[in-house]
Amino acid sequence: AQVYQHGIPIQQSVPYQSGVPHHAASSSGQTLHGTVQIPWYQSLVKDRNTHDFGVVATASLQEHIFEFVNTTGDDLYLNSVRASCGCTKPFILTPVVKPGETGQLKAVFDTKTFFGDKGATLNVSTQKVGSRNGGQFVEYGELQFSVKGSIRRDVVFSPGEIGFNHLVSSVPVTKKVRVSYAGNPNWKIESTKSSNSNIQVEIIEVSRDLQAGRVDYDLTVSMNPAQAPGTFNDTLSIITNDPKTSGMSVALRGRIQSVLEAAPIQLGIVYQGTPLTKKWIVRSANAFKVVQVKANNPRIHFSPSEGEKAVHILTYTLDTSEAGSIEDEITLFTDATGQEQTKVKFSAQVVPATLVEQETPAP
Repeated sequence: AQVYQHGIPIQQSVPYQSGVPHHAASSSGQTLHGTVQIPWYQSLVKDRNTHDFGVVATASLQEHIFEFVNTTGDDLYLNSVRASCGCTKPFILTPVVKPGETGQLKAVFDTKTFFGDKGATLNVSTQKVGSRNGGQFVEYGELQFSVKGSIRRDVVFSPGEIGFNHLVSSVPVTKKVRVSYAGNPNWKIESTKSSNSNIQVEIIEVSRDLQAGRVDYDLTVSMNPAQAPGTFNDTLSIITNDPKTSGMSVALRGRIQSVLEAAPIQLGIVYQGTPLTKKWIVRSANAFKVVQVKANNPRIHFSPSEGEKAVHILTYTLDTSEAGSIEDEITLFTDATGQEQTKVKFSAQVVPATLVEQETPAP
């Protein structure tokens, strides 16, 4: 097959053309020694190059990220990607993959424009660059992935995903998705399943037109305040009384931030005897009071912050009179509901100062 780089046909190099020996393969795919010769680029994604989206609803978000580890020992460049079908849009997430790093390709299944059984082959043009036997070499190859799925025209999700972005931990949040069906007037959503245990769903039947065979449900999705801060990417599947539409999923994803956001204090190298005064920022979505800031090490001292506000800029000093490593835990006491105490790490390495003689400029 012809390989393209940036849309231009290129001539493939011979593997290990820099002089490293390799076995010649016969037309049957067997080497002269009777073992199967797998090209280096195919071995990167072997057993990890297919994905089945299954049965999905119209307008639902369906995407998958293919991953592989660069085990070639050389730099790998993902130059371009093409899809055999417009039903899938591929995106290269890692144009350069260093040895030992993970390469990523995202495939987005178009459930708004296409219907029925669909599939696509995704071909990624690759370029391996390295040095061997005292010289540099370039080898071209093609990574191949495939996706498939069945898009149901009779079931529509609106919106196609449930996003919980910019939410604060310990604060209850509710989202809603409308599920519309056309066909059997007796169609029902019986239950739901989620890959996230902190998701609760209430199933509400909105309308049922027996003559037109149209059914509408609202799924009210709540996020448990116990959801840990951070990014999550999960799914919610609906279970129906129709096996053909049972198991369809809607994406659940978002980012939960802490009630209070305070970064660890990492000062790195600090010179002994140098006065040190720094600022530490603590912020929240709502105004709060700082009651106390406590350090275990007496060489660390925080000045009080007055008032109720969403952002506090705290001033602290560090006694650098003695050299050595300082590892401590700072405890922040506030009146913020749900996060009255916050602990962060404090680290610094105090080293003896180096005296440098400087010439005094002539008057």
